[in-house]
Amino acid sequence: MANRYLTKSDFKVAQTCPTKLYYRKLGYPTREDGDEYLQALAEGGYLIEALARALFPDGRWVGYRDDVESAVWDTMTALAADPTTLFEATFVSGARMARVDILIKRGRTLELIEIKSCGFDRQANDAQLAAGQPNLFAAPRSPDGLKAAWRPYIEDAAFQVSILQDVFPDMDIVPYLLMPDTSRPCSIDGLHHRFTLRSLTGYLDGGQRPAADYTGDARELHRGLFLTRVDVSQEVARVLPAVRRAADEYVADLLPALHRRATTLSVNCRQCEFRVDDGDRRGFHDCWGELAEARPHILDLYHVSDLGGRQKPLANELIAAGRAGLLDIPEHRIAKSDGTQGEVAQRQRRQIAAARQNREWQAEELRALLAALPHPHYFLDFETCTPPVPRYRGMRPFETIAYQWACQTLAAPDAPRQHSEWLQPADSYPNSAFAASLRRQLGDEGAILVWGSHERTVLKTIQRQMAERGETESEIYAWLGRTLAGDRLVDMCQLTLRYYIHPRMGGSTSLKQVADAVWKSTAAVRARLPQYAQATADGWASPYAALPPLLVGERSVSVSEGTGAVLAYYNMMERAAAGATLEAGQWRRLLLQYCQLDTLAMVMVWWHWRGLAAGQGGD
Repeated sequence: MANRYLTKSDFKVAQTCPTKLYYRKLGYPTREDGDEYLQALAEGGYLIEALARALFPDGRWVGYRDDVESAVWDTMTALAADPTTLFEATFVSGARMARVDILIKRGRTLELIEIKSCGFDRQANDAQLAAGQPNLFAAPRSPDGLKAAWRPYIEDAAFQVSILQDVFPDMDIVPYLLMPDTSRPCSIDGLHHRFTLRSLTGYLDGGQRPAADYTGDARELHRGLFLTRVDVSQEVARVLPAVRRAADEYVADLLPALHRRATTLSVNCRQCEFRVDDGDRRGFHDCWGELAEARPHILDLYHVSDLGGRQKPLANELIAAGRAGLLDIPEHRIAKSDGTQGEVAQRQRRQIAAARQNREWQAEELRALLAALPHPHYFLDFETCTPPVPRYRGMRPFETIAYQWACQTLAAPDAPRQHSEWLQPADSYPNSAFAASLRRQLGDEGAILVWGSHERTVLKTIQRQMAERGETESEIYAWLGRTLAGDRLVDMCQLTLRYYIHPRMGGSTSLKQVADAVWKSTAAVRARLPQYAQATADGWASPYAALPPLLVGERSVSVSEGTGAVLAYYNMMERAAAGATLEAGQWRRLLLQYCQLDTLAMVMVWWHWRGLAAGQGGD
């Protein structure tokens, strides 16, 4: 029943690409399948929803029925009361349908409150307004005056407003966004323990999603409020006509019968969630036809959108001409508009050359850099989270919690590696203890090798947090300052960008992609870590595929990526708090083996680079 309606989720997807609406309605598989539920858990959006509802103790659930007509009937019946506050009120106008997070009726005014788990700096926003400047949503040079990052949220509210205006033409509709305020610290310690979790079933789309109920004192919540409600009437008014037009177009794709609207193929398809390789229903393949099978594919070029200039990407020209292979790119076209080559163009040329020759490339400079780094070498990885609901008193929404590190130490070039690790031992603010344990491991000598900017950013965050907590006189604070100010931190991702390419990497420089390329092509590396070696019909599996699952309760669970690690951390803390020490221990083991492999992945790449420098290639 619900599938014939255009929902606000449908609208959001269609705004990214109208063709996706067809695939979504038919249930085509996506790369996010199985992850959407996990992502919601990891991001804590369901907790924000629970906190928001707790601010309205007189509110009640309505419309939570299996069919749209019954849900609408329940909603309209409940609106007979005045005033009234409703949760998940359902409305339909034609073929458009929306469920409103919180709806408040007062006389002839309807307040529409859309709950979002994104951060909003209320203090900065108010300061800009006081100075006569536009608010944080504004981008004066954009066609609709909105920043691109905020546009999907405003359009979401506008879609709901359009329906309410049709249903209640004589009422005033006032839209709000209710969000965590990143400028306000939480005054409640252990707030994350004050929820009961459940799954919402009987959803109109037939699925389920996580939900929670706040079990704490609502009065305490009001006193320590870190949620803010922002009137977005002006912003919604700017986009409302365009939202109505777009919604009408999408409805025409649904009725009288669902049909697939063709969209021009372009570099924008690179991150399409329907770009999957398995199964009979593959949205990306349906769009691209034979062009989807090109290997290596043009969309896998490093910074493919920059090829030929962002205003008119060369890749789009080639795709339109039926040329979707990486090797279809004319090398003489890889340059800036003035004919010069910057760093991006140089890497693109090298990637194409590596693909054409089917061999990796390593710059001569890398050999000298490897040799110059002082020992010991510390290969370091952090696991962190940024929960929208602060877990500890004094923390703000989305502030970093550093709960784990792992380190592989090479005291000398050919010395045996030594593994060290730290994982938050108790459910209390961990960052100071995290930094203290890290100092004991790293000291003041040797190179600290990381992948990307994450570790440096986390250390800066902990240093700032220590300053806010009055800990500037501590030796840990001083050590953080010395480490950040010096040249000990070496970013292996940047080294990859400048000095290394493997054909199996595609255009990516992520640790997993680079490590996989090295692992699958280098027997010498696999021989050093045989516990991760798994042969398949298509070659060697990723080392992350070899991480053993563990039985947690009655479930077999594995952790092989960041979202799973965050969830494992949350589960570990929750089970420990409940006294379920066995389950907490299993979650702990999963986290330890995952973080250890991230550090080993860096060592794999390092070993391979040294082998190349010594004239030893891959398989």
